[in-house]
Amino acid sequence: MNLNLEEALRLGERAGADEVEVYAVSNRSIEIEIKRDTIELARESLVHGVGIRAVVDGAVGFASTNREERLSDAATLAVKTARLRRSNPKWRGLPSRTEHPVVKGLYDRKIEDIGVEECIDHAFEMIRGVAGTRETSPVRGRVTCTTTEHEILNTSGVEALEKATVADAYIETISRRDGETATAYDFEVSRRIDGINFYGIGKSAAELSRRSLGTTKVLSERTTVLLQPMAVADLLEQTFVPALSAENVQKNRSSLRGRLHTTVASEDLTIIDDGLVRGGLRSAATDDEGTPSQRTMVIEKGVLQTYLYDKYTADQDETVSTANAIRYTYNQTPVISTRNFIIEYPDSGVIEETRSGVIIHSFIGAHTANPITGDFSVEARNSFTIRDGEIREPIKTMMLAGNVFELLQNISGAGSDVKNLGSIITPTLRIEEMKIV
Repeated sequence: MNLNLEEALRLGERAGADEVEVYAVSNRSIEIEIKRDTIELARESLVHGVGIRAVVDGAVGFASTNREERLSDAATLAVKTARLRRSNPKWRGLPSRTEHPVVKGLYDRKIEDIGVEECIDHAFEMIRGVAGTRETSPVRGRVTCTTTEHEILNTSGVEALEKATVADAYIETISRRDGETATAYDFEVSRRIDGINFYGIGKSAAELSRRSLGTTKVLSERTTVLLQPMAVADLLEQTFVPALSAENVQKNRSSLRGRLHTTVASEDLTIIDDGLVRGGLRSAATDDEGTPSQRTMVIEKGVLQTYLYDKYTADQDETVSTANAIRYTYNQTPVISTRNFIIEYPDSGVIEETRSGVIIHSFIGAHTANPITGDFSVEARNSFTIRDGEIREPIKTMMLAGNVFELLQNISGAGSDVKNLGSIITPTLRIEEMKIV
């Protein structure tokens, strides 16, 4: 779909809009699905579409289309939708034109040129990685290679065009011994196809599921808990990240309301939200409404420095956007979310330093956590006991209960195993006095 976006702006204005924004996406993706040790599905898809926001008397309407001949209809519908909504006196306008940075490492020609057969070869690499581990076989998996071009224009002069690529690979494995089973998974995601170790993903998932056989039970107690990167990301995405949204703060849906410039975490913890990371999976020259990307200090030495803003919520607090307007698809309006959310804590030998505790790979049910209070009760997956600085027995079943804001206060150490998990970049974190059941 070869859309004339400037014409879309004019169509919106002619329909009666005070302001118009056009967001267009062109996406090519190859997806390979694995079932057991075979390729279940291989497909290539093309997605093109445009979303239009129209503003009338401070009311915002939205419409989208994936057909060029319906562009005029979409612009008209966006204006009609705005007129059906109440005027918003708090509206201060769409972002204005400003210079934006150049972010490197977002595009890989190898991914744009890749074909289905090569992606299938990578899927078989993961399967071969599993095959080297006894008592273990693949359950399911996926390899995806995507090239995306997106463009933003508005009537305030914003113009941003960017092409980016991403490859991701995921595999789940099962191990069996004497009637007992254990499962595990691993994944990697990168802007570069060479940034993914397909064989290594299969091998690490297989080894983890096999190590999880022969499980033991644990007593209910408060103890030291080591959360590996996937477990950290699971919890933070469902609890702490929503609390940082300025929209949630303004609507009194966040426990961080009124906590700016106060201590909310361990004094050794720093969190940065950075849309400029070279090769970052949430990096771009601008956010998804055209505000130039930036590096934002969210928590510095335990002190909350800012919330995360888009243009509208920043105007309400008489501040500036932190460039955190994100769109997950062209047919949705922007929401506030993280860019590259980086967890920093002085690293040490957190396993070797732990005399008694548990270590957790990931969680099941993190989405059930309460994003307003920060309370959670989640099932640990692939967890093990730690005694005298060594990882010991696998744990059969275990729940972890607590509050994310207390968790952040009780961090006592971090590993050097930093992992990029999409929007969150984190090492293993050691937490004191966590309740396990």
